[in-house]
Amino acid sequence: MPDASLPDLDRKTAREKYGPWAVIAGASDGTGEAFARQLAGVGVNSLLVARRPDVLESLAADLRSQYGVETRILVQDLMEADAARNMLAASADLDVGVYVSNAGADGTGSHFFEQPVERWLRLATMNVMTVTEATHGFGARLLKRGRGGIVIMSSGAGLGGTPFLSMYSATKSFEMVLVEALWGELEKSEVEIVGVIAPAMDTPLVRRHVAGQGFKLGHFYAPDEVVREALASLGRRPLIMFPADRRPPPDEVLKDRYDQLLLSLEAGKSFFPKGQKVED
Repeated sequence: MPDASLPDLDRKTAREKYGPWAVIAGASDGTGEAFARQLAGVGVNSLLVARRPDVLESLAADLRSQYGVETRILVQDLMEADAARNMLAASADLDVGVYVSNAGADGTGSHFFEQPVERWLRLATMNVMTVTEATHGFGARLLKRGRGGIVIMSSGAGLGGTPFLSMYSATKSFEMVLVEALWGELEKSEVEIVGVIAPAMDTPLVRRHVAGQGFKLGHFYAPDEVVREALASLGRRPLIMFPADRRPPPDEVLKDRYDQLLLSLEAGKSFFPKGQKVED
């Protein structure tokens, strides 16, 4: 259920803090499309990044027509080593106020040792290297402008090793831990970050994966609901987990992580003050 204590992102806040442009990695459909539509609904323009040009063009045209916003597209495979550099270059002339890292799904779970290692390296490139480089690049730009937001879509699979999703769960755990650490480092700035421990969602990717299997999606979350929660949570908590119908931290899992994060933050301040060189 939605957290009723969180107000929806309003147009004034969106334009002043997160506008005028968003960069959405993995924007073709499902959760990425939901981010683009909800941001467009409060007047934020979008650079849409994904692999399929036809889907991107259709979404971009629809956003312009329905919401009156500006759009750009970047056809980019986020598993390629140059993905983050290309996103940063394509948005170099834009005043970007929010970066959304939404890509990273592994739609076909399989045995780790029965697949070529190149498959897992490509997944690691997308969920570790691309996320790291893009977050660093856009985060530095947001700090320079003095405000903005970063949303990183992780997964419940990252809470522990998931058999047959081994590399996916490992890389999603990386994303969660990175968000927690950056949340602490950004605490005195006006740049906000939130990580989403995404639940099972009714997306086109999931529907394609379970087609013909008689799988029921009734208990899956709608992408619109998850995205609404993610945008509303910016600046309020480091991680969100579903169901998100209680105040942060919403359950015992997040409470334990949050308590440890506060201890780690204080330890980091004590042992690694800004500018201190740590010798080997």
